[in-house]
Amino acid sequence: MSWRSFRENVEALTVAVLLALVIRHFFVGSYEIPTGSMAAGLNGLHVTVTCPNCTTTNDVGISSDSLTNTVTLSSRLEIYEGDCPNRNIPVKIATMGANRISCPACKQAHPTAGKTHWGRASTMRAWCGECTLIFPIVVELSDILGGNKILVDKFAYDWQQPKRWDVVVFKFNRERDYIKRLVGLPGEQIQIINGDIWIDGNIEVKTVEAQDRFWTVIHDSSIEEAGLVDSPWQSAPGWVRNGSGWDYNLIKDEGSLRYIRGIENRYNYNAFKPSGARIGPVRDLSVRTILSASSAREESDSRLDISIWNQPAEYRCSFAIGNGSTELQLIRPDMEPQLLGQLPDVSLQPGRAYRIEFQIVDRSIRLFIEDELVADIPLPASELDSGLRSGGLGQPASGVSFFALNCGGKLKHVQLCRDQHWTRTSRYATSEPYQIEDHRFFVLGDNSPSSLDSRWWGSFGRSNLIGRGFSIFWPALPGRNETGFIR
Repeated sequence: MSWRSFRENVEALTVAVLLALVIRHFFVGSYEIPTGSMAAGLNGLHVTVTCPNCTTTNDVGISSDSLTNTVTLSSRLEIYEGDCPNRNIPVKIATMGANRISCPACKQAHPTAGKTHWGRASTMRAWCGECTLIFPIVVELSDILGGNKILVDKFAYDWQQPKRWDVVVFKFNRERDYIKRLVGLPGEQIQIINGDIWIDGNIEVKTVEAQDRFWTVIHDSSIEEAGLVDSPWQSAPGWVRNGSGWDYNLIKDEGSLRYIRGIENRYNYNAFKPSGARIGPVRDLSVRTILSASSAREESDSRLDISIWNQPAEYRCSFAIGNGSTELQLIRPDMEPQLLGQLPDVSLQPGRAYRIEFQIVDRSIRLFIEDELVADIPLPASELDSGLRSGGLGQPASGVSFFALNCGGKLKHVQLCRDQHWTRTSRYATSEPYQIEDHRFFVLGDNSPSSLDSRWWGSFGRSNLIGRGFSIFWPALPGRNETGFIR
């Protein structure tokens, strides 16, 4: 390489470095997530553990010093680490002394199936977000993963006004920067009621695009379980499990398939706390499935229903098979069935598979067919308090069911999601509306049961805004690539 080429390469590299420094200083900043207040979308310090029942991975947050972000593990424990020989899944657990363990995956003792060592660690109980199993874990310093690193657009709000649901970085005190979701805007009155955001006395109904940021998957029928937790589904005769879905044959009969696990605002990121002080039912749900149906004859009263329950109410989407229309209904024991909407050109054609999504969100009922929104109807005022407590005979406060009448077919895959549920244990905007002054903002953490935010501090001024978080750039490693745009 000639001297001239070498010099040009050095100059180009120098310019690139200087340009990067200028961009970083003036236009784009980086920020490391220190805590789990925005989990599960943005993680702070955490460990990743495998559920012994369904083998899904769960991120569990680790407490650290609020100023230095350091972790202290004070206990010295004998630790077993290996694979369960019966289930072939990784196991790491504190022993019961003398190299004795009880395997959380198969409940048997395997004193020679792995290796033991002594080390400083903490023990805790994790909660699986998929199957709800509570299981013991042990954490050493070598297990702890750093928080996400994100990019912040410092000029985002020089050109436009901050928008509700943006993820923002701001200063609240002199100690450090914070990252939360922008929920309340200047001049508004805000209150959290039954997990929803109310603005100026009205429930804030998220757009379809905004709502997509907040769905959390709580069940996927394609994930197999080992039976350490009772089955989440209860079915009548005629429903037969087939891989990740069900076949149903009710040509001359009727029967239902019902999800019976309770749905709560619990996060696998938060280590399981028996008190459950901030845990309660979640009533805004989405059920996604691919279904097909056929009836015994062309003209009959055959139908297939998808229902979301908010006790004591049932919100039913009733599909006609072949000819007919689809109806959206409200069913309550204390009133006559109420027709909320009718779709005369929508029915299930025999033999054809449909991708369906049925939602109850922000006290509205939404139906999507093949990803197209075909119905978006507000629920009546009678439903403001539905789904807040369990029903009779121990029925969960909310749930999902399928019902078939005089038809057969397949559910190829079922996925259930819950909406963001804001908790009320705090000072501001909970027991009464909170007035946001001009040029000030109100923010909340997505991990609502474990977030210190405007519910405790109140609002903050626009001059404290640093910018909008828009991208995760780290980690970007083989086996742990979490890069992507922030929703």
